[in-house]
Amino acid sequence: MAPPHHQLLTQVARMFPDALFYAPTKAPLVALTIDDVPTPGDRDDASTRLILNALNNYNRTAEQPVRATFFVITDHLNPGSTILQDILASGHEIANHGTTDTTPAILQPAQFARHFQEAHDRITDLIQQPLRWYRPGRGLYNRAMVDHIRLAPGYESLVALASMIPFDTMRSLSTPNLNTWYLAQFIFPGAIFVMHGGSMERCVQTAHALPTLLALIDRQGHRVVTLSELYDSLVKESTAETPAAPPPPHPPQPPVPPSQPPA
Repeated sequence: MAPPHHQLLTQVARMFPDALFYAPTKAPLVALTIDDVPTPGDRDDASTRLILNALNNYNRTAEQPVRATFFVITDHLNPGSTILQDILASGHEIANHGTTDTTPAILQPAQFARHFQEAHDRITDLIQQPLRWYRPGRGLYNRAMVDHIRLAPGYESLVALASMIPFDTMRSLSTPNLNTWYLAQFIFPGAIFVMHGGSMERCVQTAHALPTLLALIDRQGHRVVTLSELYDSLVKESTAETPAAPPPPHPPQPPVPPSQPPA
C-alpha cells in the first residue's frame, strides 16, 4: 500500500514529466541510488568502501542480493583508484553525476554540455561500459539540459531524480537512525531512494543506515535493484499490458471455377 504522500509525489511527477521520481509499477521493486561518490582526496577510497562493504556484507546472507546505482562526480575520483571497477564487480551500476558538486541548472548550455560530456567521457574511459542515467546536482534541471541529455547516445530521456527530498547532507539533522526512519516512510513499489557519499562523515552515516533500511525493505516484501533494473521492469510491464493486435483478416478466396463450361 502506497504511503499517504504518494499522491503528492504523483502530482509533482505530472508537473515535471521530464524527470523520473519513481516508477509507476506494480512490481515490488525499489531502486537504491548513492550520490556524490567517491570522496575527493581519499586516496584508498576507504570512505566509499564503507558503503560498498555494507552492501556486500548484507548480500552475503540476503536471499535476493541488493544492487545499487552509484552516481559519480568525476572531480572526486582519486588517481589510480579502482573504486568504479570494484563497484561494478560487486554487481552495482555506475551513473553520471557531472564533473563537480555544483548546480548545473544555473550553467549556460555550453557550460552544461562540457560538465555532462567530460564526466561521461572520463567514467566510460575507466569502466568501458555505456551509461544510461544522469542526475543533476541539487535535483534541479532546465529545458536545455533535458534536450542535451536526449541527444546523448545511450542515455534515457528522463532526468534521474528520487522519491524523497534527501536531508542526509544536512549535518545538523542527519543521523543514521533518523535517516533510516525517514527513508522507511517511502517504501512502496517503484520508489527511488537516494543516499549520499562524497565525504567520510556521509559515507559513515550511509553505511550505518543501510543494513537496517535494507532489512525493513525486505520485510515489506520489496527487492532492491538498480535504477536501470527498476526502469526496465516498468517498460516490460507496460509492454505486457498492451493488448495484442487482432490477427489480419483472411484474404478473399478466389472463386472456384466450374467443373465444366455452362451450357
